[in-house]
Amino acid sequence: MKPDRVLGICLLVLIILGLVFVYSSSYYRAMKRGETSTFYLFAHAKRLGIALIFFIIGYMLPYDRIRKLILPVFLLLVIALFATLIAGRMQFGARRSVTIISTFGLQVSEFIRIWIIFFLANFFDAHPQTANSAKGTLTTIAICLFLIALVAVQPSISMAVISLAVLISMLILGSTKMKVLFPTVIVSVAIIVLLIVLFPHARHRITSFISNPTYQVKQSLIAIGSGGLFGKGPGAGLQKFMFLPRIHNDFIFAHIAEEFGFIGTLVLFVLYGAIFLRSLSIAAAVNDDYSKLIVMGLNASIFIIFLIHVGVSIGLLPPTGVPLPFISFGGWSMAANLFAIGIILQISRKREYA
Repeated sequence: MKPDRVLGICLLVLIILGLVFVYSSSYYRAMKRGETSTFYLFAHAKRLGIALIFFIIGYMLPYDRIRKLILPVFLLLVIALFATLIAGRMQFGARRSVTIISTFGLQVSEFIRIWIIFFLANFFDAHPQTANSAKGTLTTIAICLFLIALVAVQPSISMAVISLAVLISMLILGSTKMKVLFPTVIVSVAIIVLLIVLFPHARHRITSFISNPTYQVKQSLIAIGSGGLFGKGPGAGLQKFMFLPRIHNDFIFAHIAEEFGFIGTLVLFVLYGAIFLRSLSIAAAVNDDYSKLIVMGLNASIFIIFLIHVGVSIGLLPPTGVPLPFISFGGWSMAANLFAIGIILQISRKREYA
């Protein structure tokens, strides 16, 4: 059967819109740096090209075979995370990536959530008796928390929180018993609180957010509010003129709202909503639990990132540096998300409806 067309079309539209929004939000920033106006657009296109390779791998690599790769990939992730901690490139106060070739850096933390999804999907499907025991499930959770801890000490608090949210989502989807799920949620909350206490930059973000919205959030709210119903028009936004830092990445939702208004953001919600709902329908239309859990887990991970980005932009959450899936200035988050969609589209060929 052919892959889900609606899902593929929505993805393509988001990627094309991303190219438009990245250019319109970054051309002034590029010229301010002495570069051409298309500097960030071309950089985004290059990163998108790399991300599309991951999409092709996700779509072409038989996902059943990934079961056999769970342990080797785990070992590679651990090695890469330790390498990042020891020799990683510092960026915004954290060692987020390890240099592979020249200036090419690999951000392994983006793929932790993907591994957790495959690991737990295989666990619940292949070991149902162990999954029903508290001891077996807690051991599995501990393995996931070990990887998340390595991400947290980079420190990449946002990626650790996203990975924890994915972990809890998978436990819920796998029908984990409350006597295991509840302590896991408590431990996850405790870990987040501990991270905030241990790392000054995380503590500063939270305390600043609680006491008074940060400069970035204020400017983001100004952008969203000034956009009104129809927006100021393409290219007519003001926040991109260095008023809102990293608008092409961390706050691109605010840029879209400023230039395209409520209608523009509504179109975004429709597109993301369609991807979310089509993924749910794909999960419902496949027979085996392994496929269902993978689709629902990958779908949840993308939706969690979307909600966090929008939540930061409208002032509900403190700034986290989380990009808008498929639209923000490209990076390893784009690669991980496109790999996830590639897997979902591959599984959609097994569905039992047209």
